[in-house]
Order: sequence, then structure tokens, then C-alpha cells
Amino acid sequence: MRKLLQTVCGLAALAASSVSLAIFQNGGFESGTFANWTQGSGVNNGLTGAQPFGGSSVNLGAGGSFRGAIVSGGPDLVGAPITLPRAGTYTARVNNIASGGIANFISQADTITAADRDPVDNLLHVRFSYAVVLNNPNHVPSEQPFFYLRVRNVTKNTTLFEDFSFAGQSGTQFVPVPTNTAYAYLDWKNADVIVPNADLGDTIEVYLLASDCEPTAHPGYAYLDGFGSAVVVPGPQATATAIPTMNEWALLSLGLLLLGGAAYTGRRS
Repeated sequence: MRKLLQTVCGLAALAASSVSLAIFQNGGFESGTFANWTQGSGVNNGLTGAQPFGGSSVNLGAGGSFRGAIVSGGPDLVGAPITLPRAGTYTARVNNIASGGIANFISQADTITAADRDPVDNLLHVRFSYAVVLNNPNHVPSEQPFFYLRVRNVTKNTTLFEDFSFAGQSGTQFVPVPTNTAYAYLDWKNADVIVPNADLGDTIEVYLLASDCEPTAHPGYAYLDGFGSAVVVPGPQATATAIPTMNEWALLSLGLLLLGGAAYTGRRS
């Protein structure tokens, strides 16, 4: 009986530890720093081309300074009801509420490996969460604050995922900040990027940019957290914890059934 209990406990520990939180390094910012992340800034020269805007519309000049931060709690800078941190102890913020027409960005490139394969569907995943706050001065669209998020395969130069919105853009999920309606926010949004099997071993990059408006007086910023091949549990727990997959729950359930059967046999004897 005791040996069976030890086996079940061992299986549970194995199941819990087998969930991989691989890509990217310091993806939860749990070092309390931007370690492993490239940081940068530029001057917003206004979006180019016609709508719908995207990554190719971003037009940055040299200049500015990086104004992001690693935050360990709220409140949000303008009172947006965004839970901070998202997961673990820290969350990254890109840009702030200072004016100046400045854009800030962070990026990281890493190799996609078998550790990024979810055993439930046997596919390669890059999962993370992001949130955004933009001031809306009602400039023309090309001059509005905006954010841009991209996941791409650097090796093959292909885009796997991107999201772009300028302040006041119709059809987005942004809602006004209840206590400061000059701002609108996108609450935490979970991204699940499925990477083609043919990309195994390639270099994958994530890039997040948040920008003030082009006339310089109105800010925009964004949050990023919870990278991994598995889902990361939201909340300010000491260590970001992965959710066991269905395969792992099945393993645990089998162990518990065996334990129950052994206990019943013991009572009968």
C-alpha cells in the first residue's frame, strides 16, 4: 500500500513537472528585469500607407529613450482595471504616460524546440498574454497612438502572428477606462500561436511596440507576460505555474483509481 502511494505521488510529480514553459528566456520577467530582452526606442513619424495599418505602416525615426519598466503590482498608470502582475511576480510594461511622440519596443528571438510541443494536440505552441492602454486624442488615424505585436519565424522570414491597433480604431476590443475616458484599454488577451512542424529548430522572434501619437502629446503603452508552450495560470503567485494537460490529468486520475482499488482490497482482506 505504501509503495503504491509513493508511486502515485511520483507520477503526480512527474506530470506536474512535464509541462514545459520553454520559449522565451525570462518570458515571465520573473528575474525582475528585462534580462534576455532587447529594448529600444524611436520617434513616431506617423503611420504610412493606407488602412488597414500593420507592421509595414510603422515609421520610426531615431531618438527617444526606453521608458518601460518591470512592474510587480498595480494600479495601472491611468487606472485601467488591468490585473498586475498577470502571472507570477512580475509583468513587463513597454512605454509609459510621458509625452514626446516616443515609441518603445522589446523583442527576443529563441529557438523553437520539442519542449514547445503540447502533448494534447502534439503541436508546437507559443503562448503568452498582452494588454494595451492608449490615449485617444482623436487625431487622424495615422497620427494616433498605437501598438504593434508580432511573432515571426526569423529563419524563414515569415509572420506567424500579428496584432495592430491605433487609438479609436473601430472593430477592436478596446473599451474606455472607467475613471479616465480619455484612455481606452485592451484587457489581458491570451495569444496562442501554433508554429508549423516544419519550423521546428527555427528561430522565432516576438516583438512588442507601443507608441505615443505623432504630434507628441498623447501616450500609449502595453504589457506583456506569461510566455510558454503551456498555458500559464494568471495571478500573483510566487512562481508562474503551468496547468496540467488533459493527458496529465488522465495519468493522475489513473493513479488515484489504483490507490482507491488498493485501499478497497486492503479493507476486504
